Amino acid sequence: MNISIYDVSGDIGKTLAELRKAAKKKQADIAESLNVAQSHVSRIEKGKLIPTNEEIEGYLSAIDTDEARDYLAFLKPWEILKRPSFRNPQRDELWKAETSLRELNQLISNDAPDLLKAQAQMYDKRVREEAEYLTSLKHSIAYVGSVGVGKTTAVCKLTGLIMPQEKNFLRQSILAVGSGRTTVCEVCIRPGAKFGIRVKLKSKDEIHKLVEDFCAAKRNIDKGNQENQLEVVSEEMQRLLLNMAGLQPESLAELIKQCDNADTLPLKFLELLKLPERTREEIEYDKTSNQTGIEWLKETFKLINYGRHKEFSVPQRIDVIVPDNVFQFSDYELEIIDTQGIDKTAIRRDLLGYLNDQRTLTVLCSRFKDAPDREIYDLLENLIKNGAKKTLKERVLILALPQNDEADNMMNYAGDPVNSTDEAYNLKREEVQTKLQPLLQSIEGIDIPIIFFNAKSEEDNPAKIANELIKKLDNLRDSYVKQLSSTVEAINVLIKNQKEQNARDAYKEVSESLKIFLKDYRNKPLPLWNVYTSLIEQMEKTPASTIRATMRRNGTWHKFDVYLHLGNKARSNAWSATRPAFYGLKELVKNMNHKPKLEPAYNFLSEILANWEVWHEEFLKYAEQIGEQIFRPTLVKSYIWAECAALEGAGFREQVIWKLRPWFKNPEQQHLHNFLKNRIEEAWQEKVLAQLEKLTDKGTEGD
Repeated sequence: MNISIYDVSGDIGKTLAELRKAAKKKQADIAESLNVAQSHVSRIEKGKLIPTNEEIEGYLSAIDTDEARDYLAFLKPWEILKRPSFRNPQRDELWKAETSLRELNQLISNDAPDLLKAQAQMYDKRVREEAEYLTSLKHSIAYVGSVGVGKTTAVCKLTGLIMPQEKNFLRQSILAVGSGRTTVCEVCIRPGAKFGIRVKLKSKDEIHKLVEDFCAAKRNIDKGNQENQLEVVSEEMQRLLLNMAGLQPESLAELIKQCDNADTLPLKFLELLKLPERTREEIEYDKTSNQTGIEWLKETFKLINYGRHKEFSVPQRIDVIVPDNVFQFSDYELEIIDTQGIDKTAIRRDLLGYLNDQRTLTVLCSRFKDAPDREIYDLLENLIKNGAKKTLKERVLILALPQNDEADNMMNYAGDPVNSTDEAYNLKREEVQTKLQPLLQSIEGIDIPIIFFNAKSEEDNPAKIANELIKKLDNLRDSYVKQLSSTVEAINVLIKNQKEQNARDAYKEVSESLKIFLKDYRNKPLPLWNVYTSLIEQMEKTPASTIRATMRRNGTWHKFDVYLHLGNKARSNAWSATRPAFYGLKELVKNMNHKPKLEPAYNFLSEILANWEVWHEEFLKYAEQIGEQIFRPTLVKSYIWAECAALEGAGFREQVIWKLRPWFKNPEQQHLHNFLKNRIEEAWQEKVLAQLEKLTDKGTEGD
């Protein structure tokens, strides 16, 4: 078998070693078969030496297992798609996609009608995108929940990041845990060669603003001024800043007394932080340490999280690196994300980013007694308003976290204590489903899984929950496998039928039906509304301290981002305006799928629906992006932020709203509202309807 060296994947040495060990062969056995020194085999397996074609064949022949023979066949050239890892569970489906694309490129004849060529182009694009998704084994599991629900404790237990010999429950977790407000920022747990920590530091500008807010709040409290407090710095961040500055509450009070000028205190405090000395971003475990790796990780994380490590500044995000064996429950390249706790405002950029990420499973955490709590309900409601059915169906689940004996103390419908934890969980699951029913009734086929985990209970096995999460990821990938297989089948049918008259007649009738549909929606204005109204509504529900922090940062803060809310509403508007057309085409295709004479086009119809959803989602994402971008250049330089930040006295939030609403309604801004509506309408025509029109005779005649 002639294998070009360029077809050899970078992990061939590792794979050969795994195959050898699985066959219970020694390096010496392989060396003897290849007639080389054992050190030569060792260098190949460590990736220090690229084996020749003959060595690969001889190595795998010496192993002599079915898996080794499969690997040899796997090394055949890939001409179109990127070669997946050999351990990729979808490698067979991906190879079918590779061969299908080759045939599609070769067998669609030059004299084929433009309509068939348009189909081929659509299929080719879909296969490449679906294959790209499945080729990667990287996925994230993001835990989202309010402050104090037990999210971080659950993450530690579920990933095995606990001190095995520690009896005190609160001291078992590697990450800092408590009754809430303990972890200072988002934490990501990643696999690596050895224990380590990487820190993404906050910018100096953001640290300066934090210090100014912190000092202003402390100064007001010290002077007995409760009316205009700036409580925008979280408790955990206040603790970190004090530790970095080497201050205790008493010494801070003394420092405040020494600074009679409002501008002096932040400057003095910044000096104490010694930021120029705190530039380190990465640290690794040294095996010569007298601590075990897990002990070192716990202690070092605590030092950084509490601001007590002299080399690290204020963290924006902390990556905790752990050996691969922590992730034994999965073949995926997983990262586990413990998001910063929700503090009243759930519509945040980081949270929406995870929910919108096609490779991320989002675990919505609630207290057992409150599930789903208000913040989680708001996130689900926002997804529905934004037309994110696929997200809800494939990438979201709810994790209810009982604390202590909450579940065991639950009463059943007869008013009697439950007989078991399982009974309590089943009753709570029914209760959650009842709460969600009004929210989900407008979306068919949505069943959000609801699971339970009590980190203190010996009955709740972490491995069982981990398996549930991996099963959800398996199902997510299976949905892509099914779509890829469907597209490959459609390609095979297209190639087979390209010269069959009955197939051409069926395609022609589908084309005519699509033309009629497009006639109803082409160049028809969309009913769009102003996006700032939702921003005002959200502000009315947001704490005044949060609004003040946003005003001081020209509209952008992680807890409340003005531009994010404008974009979020633009997407919601776009979904509401196009929803009738979206479901209208689905109904049209459903009806055509029941016509026997259109049977040769059934695969084509299925692909139209699949692509229709993709085009529509791309359109909604564009609406969201343009909703942010159009107002940003004018808003970010506006006087409005300084005016709002300078406001004092009671009713701060209402004063800000009173200033912002007329700014958006001002005739000077009307061109921005009109421009946004025009861009969304143009995107609807170009990104969705024009793509559909390509699949009609009319759409292809001019190509």
